[in-house]
Amino acid sequence: MHRGDDTDEVTGDLPSPRPGPLELVIVVGHEVATHPLPQSGAIAIGRRGELRISHRSVSRRHARLDVAALAITDLGSRNGTVIRGERAIPGTPVAVAIGEPIRMGDAVAIVQRVGAAAPRAAAPIVQELPLELRLVEETARSARHGAPFVHARVHVAASGADLARDAMADALRGSDLIAEDLPGQFQLLLPATDGVHGRVVIDRLVATLAQHGVAARVGVVAYPFDGINAAQLSARARALVEATAGARTAMDEVRRMVATVASGDLSVLITGETGVGKELFAEMVHRLSARAHRPFLRLNCASISETLLESELFGHARGAFTGADSARVGLIEAADGGTLFLDEIGEMALRLQATLLRAIEEKAVRRVGESELRPVDVRIVGATNRSLRDEVLAQRFRQDLYYRISGVTLALPPLRERVDEIAGIARAFAALATARTRRAVPEITEEALRTIRAHAWPGNVRELRNTIERAVLLAGDGAIRAGDLGLGLATGTLGPSEPVRVPASADGALSSEIAELERRRIVDMLEQCGGNQTRAARALGLSRNTLLARLSTYGLRRPRKPSGSPGP
Repeated sequence: MHRGDDTDEVTGDLPSPRPGPLELVIVVGHEVATHPLPQSGAIAIGRRGELRISHRSVSRRHARLDVAALAITDLGSRNGTVIRGERAIPGTPVAVAIGEPIRMGDAVAIVQRVGAAAPRAAAPIVQELPLELRLVEETARSARHGAPFVHARVHVAASGADLARDAMADALRGSDLIAEDLPGQFQLLLPATDGVHGRVVIDRLVATLAQHGVAARVGVVAYPFDGINAAQLSARARALVEATAGARTAMDEVRRMVATVASGDLSVLITGETGVGKELFAEMVHRLSARAHRPFLRLNCASISETLLESELFGHARGAFTGADSARVGLIEAADGGTLFLDEIGEMALRLQATLLRAIEEKAVRRVGESELRPVDVRIVGATNRSLRDEVLAQRFRQDLYYRISGVTLALPPLRERVDEIAGIARAFAALATARTRRAVPEITEEALRTIRAHAWPGNVRELRNTIERAVLLAGDGAIRAGDLGLGLATGTLGPSEPVRVPASADGALSSEIAELERRRIVDMLEQCGGNQTRAARALGLSRNTLLARLSTYGLRRPRKPSGSPGP
């Protein structure tokens, strides 16, 4: 009997099918159910299909199985239908072989002959594509549904790879995924699994391998505690598998603090340089909180004018000002029950600071042009690359608002202080840059890694990502070498009191190519941003000082802002 959308029961209420030579086996977690298939025709599969899979990762009408043709067609499902590691194009039939796994959300379907030995619930799917591509999909799905998942790396000697592969087949479920980057270097994805259970599964796997004389190094990470995007999780798992036992990184204390403060309701202020990932950690606070099932909304306070910012935050009544043709709900009101992330909160005008403080204290908002107060329950997470204490002393930021939004302060260290994590982050970005194009993930040579570790990264993680994506393009099908990184060029200031470094002279055709590529990119981005240097720098993953230094390096004039345009 079908028990509703929130159960994980697998049922098959087919309309009196004739017994046929084929049956469909459905695996959800450790549950296995078998359903006879008619000899011909097509069957809709989903939470409301003829064959029902009552799991929230499966859409109401997820896919259609053509029995005679042995083909599966995705029906525009939210989480996709995956065959042989590739996501099916909605509406396009894909042929499947008997015994071949078909992934629908967290469920796996297998067509088999009646009377054949049922597949074990523990038979995982071997992922033929880089697992980072599936990590992107899994983080998006978990953000929608709130379900945790575990990602792990398991490294063994190449000679033990076959044994490790067999052990994983026994330890994992049908909904789990395995990918092998290099002989003996495995990545695992365990959907709908929390960190504690995932750790138990991996520990059992390691113990089994040890009994057969195979030593394994592992890195186990969980969404959302260790990260909320594919790059964070991939980099963290790699850093853990390569770390010395018991070693702690600069970000471990930050993650511990995030987990501690998330359960409360205090406002959080996240500080750090441009590009360190303040928005990601703001979302981690939300995903780990009791508000995770409610909205997480974000607003950059420096990106729009004061008038528009007021309307964005508080909403407005119809006719409140010229152009207000209809009433609008503000972000504070829209985030009711959830979290509102205010990036660059230090850029907010004093008048709006007073209005925001009143909304926080009264737990109510008044739309522009209205007198009515509307009650709201919102957690504010702010971020800034400024010292708000200094801003308070300079009377550019209200002291009372500062105390309200800084109930807990999280200080994110710059990338140059996280040298032990840089290599893992760089490899994760390289994998993500190639995953969508189905290319092999390029190796990063030791010389390139030394260059990456030695660089100051004034633009932090954002600059590293742009650098690696560019290097992947320049490397083509080969390894990423130091010359592909373009880090011989000036990278701007290392800090507020440190001078801009003079770029190394470009020698050789490749260095000149890289310099010209960077010059063109800067010019194009400034044009896209209407000459706004702050916005262009942010989009390029640089600090504003770094951008100004590069304009000087390339002999480019600083663009003038159009008359009447808002300041950066």
